[in-house]
Amino acid sequence: MKRGGGIVARMIYISFGMLKSASTMLYQLTEEALRAAGRRPLVLGPPLRPRFSTTNYFDQIDPALIARIQAEAAGRDVVLKTHQRPHPDVAAMIASGQIMASASIRDPREIALSMIDHGARSRRWGIAEFSECAGPADCLPSIDQQMESLAQWAAVPGVRVHGYNAICFGTARVVRDIAQQAGLQIDAAAIAARFAGGRGVGQFSKGQAERWREMDEATSSAFLARYADFHRDYGWQLHAGLPANGASNHRTAKGQLRQVAVDLYRLAQIRLR
Repeated sequence: MKRGGGIVARMIYISFGMLKSASTMLYQLTEEALRAAGRRPLVLGPPLRPRFSTTNYFDQIDPALIARIQAEAAGRDVVLKTHQRPHPDVAAMIASGQIMASASIRDPREIALSMIDHGARSRRWGIAEFSECAGPADCLPSIDQQMESLAQWAAVPGVRVHGYNAICFGTARVVRDIAQQAGLQIDAAAIAARFAGGRGVGQFSKGQAERWREMDEATSSAFLARYADFHRDYGWQLHAGLPANGASNHRTAKGQLRQVAVDLYRLAQIRLR
């Protein structure tokens, strides 16, 4: 596609995710769907992203950034990831079909448990990220912000919402939905197989279904009351894709060293494509 005499991005796809909702996996599935269709999505580097970045993550995605990415992409697709709310003008671009987008969601109780796990790892390794999350109450401010962001993304026409369980345990169906949305002809089952067991998934935690059962009853009830509207609106999507007997299809995370290994693997795969 050409605009003003220059070559711009073929497609820009924004992958919003609530924290700890398999957002990185959904982002990677979107990239893999494009690759399988013979379209080489661009992993951005300097000046937009660090040289060895493995993810096109941005806190704020606004029209100015979109314009810079359009120029940088030179006719290739670009998938972007964010945890923040949509800029109004970018939301309008999605609603008009100029940009595509999706959102990943998860039971807030499970988000809190995963944030606590991450907090323990961060404190052990002297890392700031999530280090404040020692108990469920510590997670509430961040989850509240994520709820506000989700509400804005979900209100944008054209945004597809995918639940954590569907992404992790009904992966082929999610890939088919991405392909249908983007107009791609691919083998969704083959793509899903590449991610079986959590292989190659960046920022991977436990990948365990129905983690909310680990939460004590009083705290669980408090979370359900606090986020009652979310459960009312997205209850069916939270359960879609659950494996039989709540079994996990993924391996338990092995901490920060495992994450470094996955990042190196992703970097090698990205740079070879």
